[in-house]
Amino acid sequence: MTTNSATTPPPPGGDAVPIVLQGRITAYTAGPVWQAALDTLANNRDRPVILDASRLEHIDDVGIALLFDLARLERASGPTVEVRDLEPRFAALVAAYDPKDFARPPTARKRSGFFEQLGRATAGQLAYAQEMLEFLKACAAAAWRVLRGRGTSRWGEILDVATEAGANAVAIVLLVGFLMGVIIAFEIGLVAQEFGAVIFVVNGVGVAMLRELGPLMTAIVFAGRTGAAFAAQIGTQKVNEEVNAIVTFGLSPIQFLVLPRLIASALMLPLLAILADVVGVFGGALVMLGFKISFVQFYNQLLGAVTAWDFVLGILKAAVYGLAIAAIGCQRGLATGAGATSVGLSTTSAVVTSIVMIVVIDGVFTIFTS
Repeated sequence: MTTNSATTPPPPGGDAVPIVLQGRITAYTAGPVWQAALDTLANNRDRPVILDASRLEHIDDVGIALLFDLARLERASGPTVEVRDLEPRFAALVAAYDPKDFARPPTARKRSGFFEQLGRATAGQLAYAQEMLEFLKACAAAAWRVLRGRGTSRWGEILDVATEAGANAVAIVLLVGFLMGVIIAFEIGLVAQEFGAVIFVVNGVGVAMLRELGPLMTAIVFAGRTGAAFAAQIGTQKVNEEVNAIVTFGLSPIQFLVLPRLIASALMLPLLAILADVVGVFGGALVMLGFKISFVQFYNQLLGAVTAWDFVLGILKAAVYGLAIAAIGCQRGLATGAGATSVGLSTTSAVVTSIVMIVVIDGVFTIFTS
């Protein structure tokens, strides 16, 4: 059986120190050989070293790395390390690399200026906007095919998504809506009481809940709960190659995964917003009892303060919020990379982007409907 070793016989009358490499040097046996060679080099810093490879029978990639590393080591006083009698098939691999290429000092990292960072951020946002636009076009095309009867709408899947996204979120929406009504009525009531205009707090509660806070707070809760779930579900399917399997079967991921979530979100968020409006107004009415405003007075004042347009505007906002949250969550899920970390990043990005988009959409609605 051939042994693998690096031996250092005494110098044959010259100053050079020979290191004899013999046998088979592979990934399993290179460790001791490598360490012995390094020790020899360390003990003979001021003498040239000859690597005698005439007895080598076989070396793999690790053996090539050993020879290359020993040949390129920098010596303190300048003596060289020379490899002799290496078979041509191995020598060609060692000679394919220039040690000078690995001796270059690392270049200092250039610090980006403010305008460069701003330009990169702008370019990234423009690229995302273009990607999102293409995604929305694909969703619109899938919806149009369903309306024309060329595609099937999976109502069972839509019902399941609606149950998870809507019915299971009723409790938290009711809690948030009720607390918002209580907080608004209490804060405005304390100020209005100083001017003897407590009755007009009803106007503020009604308009704020129906037009703004009811749909807005419901959408934020929906984004954190359901938008994140959409991104995580589709992102996990993307990582597990399930999306590729859908494409392999000739199905469209947009129609199969995205469209049911878009429809369910557009239907459920307005219903949740209505519940938030009702409990928010009721919370405001309870607070008004402490300011000597009865339920009857509250009801009569509310009817004169709000209109049907306030209610319809809030429902329309909620529907747009639902579409935006579902689209962002699904798009982030489909854009997920490899690994569990990518799923987490997609989920976080979906929530943050959804909340920002909710505020932007609300601002657009406010400008065009005031």
